[in-house]
Amino acid sequence: MLQFQHIIKGMNMNLRILLRSLIVGTTLCHITYLPSHGQDRLFAPRKSKLILKAPVPKSVAEAKRLFVYNYCNISEAASSSALLQGKALKEAVSAFVKDPKAETHLLAKVSWMRARLPFLQSEFSRLIAESGKVDRDISNRLNGWPIDPGHIDYIKKAIGKNIIGNKEKYPAITSEFLRSINLKAGQSNFTTGYHVIEFLLWGEDLDQSSSGKRSFKDYDKNNSELAKRRADYLVACCDLLVQDLEDLVSGWAPESKNNLRSRIESMPSDQAITNILGMASFLADDLAESQIGSMIVKGSIFKEQSTFSDTTHFDFLHTVAGISNLAAGAYVGLDGKLQVLGLGLIGLAEQIPNSQADKIRSLINDAMKSAQAFKGPFDQFNQEGESLVPPEESTVTLKALSESLREFAKEINTLSKALSS
Repeated sequence: MLQFQHIIKGMNMNLRILLRSLIVGTTLCHITYLPSHGQDRLFAPRKSKLILKAPVPKSVAEAKRLFVYNYCNISEAASSSALLQGKALKEAVSAFVKDPKAETHLLAKVSWMRARLPFLQSEFSRLIAESGKVDRDISNRLNGWPIDPGHIDYIKKAIGKNIIGNKEKYPAITSEFLRSINLKAGQSNFTTGYHVIEFLLWGEDLDQSSSGKRSFKDYDKNNSELAKRRADYLVACCDLLVQDLEDLVSGWAPESKNNLRSRIESMPSDQAITNILGMASFLADDLAESQIGSMIVKGSIFKEQSTFSDTTHFDFLHTVAGISNLAAGAYVGLDGKLQVLGLGLIGLAEQIPNSQADKIRSLINDAMKSAQAFKGPFDQFNQEGESLVPPEESTVTLKALSESLREFAKEINTLSKALSS
């Protein structure tokens, strides 16, 4: 709950009660490995009870098959959860634009935050089967950043020279139109995805003490002549988000004969595992070096991802949680219920002679602890020029997280080589 205080602060009592009632269930439910052999001591956090036991493979070959199969199940569950929350966001936004007021605006914002969490945990599953590389097309449509807010709507330095403000150049704002111009005007000119929706809900973030302060009045036709165009943009963007998430889910449908899942499952196990572990290693290393590393190196410039809502600390936390899910072989929904349990990365490593299964377990637990210990929002850090400088306590936590992820990536690469040899 403390992580939401910057949103709650300053609200009237009714809105505070409303937000607290909605936040229930948004805190992270991740899987933690305790020191043990096998997966017989797998626990869910908070009021932990011993739960289902994962399968014990009879051979290395069977372990490889079970790992690939379970990876697909986790990817399907995480993507399906993201779609479910995406649809909830779409409904909340529809209600907001029909009746723009503080309460419906807040509901839409909280729905956006809830929608982000399972999506972030599905990051490791957005790969191209044949190459094991990131699927940039779907990533650019769903999670493109940093965006150029002045290309979309008004900002302090530019009013009117944007899609919403320029009726002559952009007469109709539809989902087809937004899809057609995504990234067409430049590298940061994303016109769709979570962060565009975030900007349309929160507005530009100009204050270190809070997130963006866009008023619900921006969507009130009696207050703004651009209210309808702004609402059209927001609704169209949510429509596209749901469509793209549906595509993501269809890629993991077990009954399909020609989708991402079928291509992965039809591969030789070693090739599939190499691609999966390569993606996990890339995510861990990218988070450690490109994102966290840019914060703790003096003079570097950190580009906050969820800058308008000030929830980038959740981006870190739930991306790490997604990697943790792969390690544990499990997926827990936002309701705290276990949806998938099978052979994870640690269970696979335990089947490989001389592998560092215990070290992998320790590293991912350390990473999760550090990610949970770190508190945002980022723009409350001290600033030197254009650089964000975390306070000493946060720097220690971030360094620990970065180091755990960096070492985790190295161990994954070592394991991948051992599996293919």
